[in-house]
Amino acid sequence: MNAKKLPLSLNLAITLKAIEQAFRKNLSELQIELPEEAFGILMIAYFHQGVIQQDIAEMAKKDKSAVLRQIDLLENRGLVQRKADEHDRRKNLITVTDKGKAITQTIVNKEHELFQLLLQGVNEQDVETFSKVLAILKNNAGKI
Repeated sequence: MNAKKLPLSLNLAITLKAIEQAFRKNLSELQIELPEEAFGILMIAYFHQGVIQQDIAEMAKKDKSAVLRQIDLLENRGLVQRKADEHDRRKNLITVTDKGKAITQTIVNKEHELFQLLLQGVNEQDVETFSKVLAILKNNAGKI
């Protein structure tokens, strides 16, 4: 089947699913026992140390209660910790523990390896253009 004949939305969905399957396969080699949803939450907390729970929910495009359950799981496994915001005790800052950082760095390295394989035959300028287009699509979607 020729992917060019598919609508952009379907082509994008199929591509994302294929990348997700490849990523899951690579992660299974690491034998890290975490639900899929928790990986995203851990990555957000890793790259945004001290982020509040509500911001994680917004970034992940997930319900706050679902994010809270994943943070509970990550905290119980010693991967993140909550700390009350000094300026607003109603807010909890989420930071990644040393154990969480080690696991996350392993995941980031594995993801980097995967994308090196996925991007074979794609030049840097095309990757840069693709990244710009993705940012525009995300921005426009946020306006709808």
